[in-house]
Amino acid sequence: MMQRQRGLSLIAVALLMGGLAAAVMAALFSMRHERNLFAEGADKLMRKSGAEAVVKQAAPAAAPAAPLRRCVIDGRTVVSNTECKDGNPTSKTIQVRETRGIEAPRVPKPDPAESGAPSLREKMINQGVEKATR
Repeated sequence: MMQRQRGLSLIAVALLMGGLAAAVMAALFSMRHERNLFAEGADKLMRKSGAEAVVKQAAPAAAPAAPLRRCVIDGRTVVSNTECKDGNPTSKTIQVRETRGIEAPRVPKPDPAESGAPSLREKMINQGVEKATR
């Protein structure tokens, strides 16, 4: 006589693992494109339920951050948001700029020397192309 298996069936396990794999793939794709699909989905749900207004009221406005300063103390560089002691002559204010993470490199401006008259080689190539198209 055959005994029946107890616990989860193989089909239930396969469906559970497929759902888990889909969630992990969504997370990886959102990381690749620097988005958070789960946070965007939560925002959409909160907008529908009207809970967004409650969240905005509960969050206080952020105060502007104090400027960062770099000092050299006992030969070590220290970064702090407070004044350096004793009017340290090596004290410098650090300019903090907002960034968008990794950006594509900017295309360099064309060299003015390259935009001049074509070289002998380019002239020969152009002549060869013109002869071949006739």
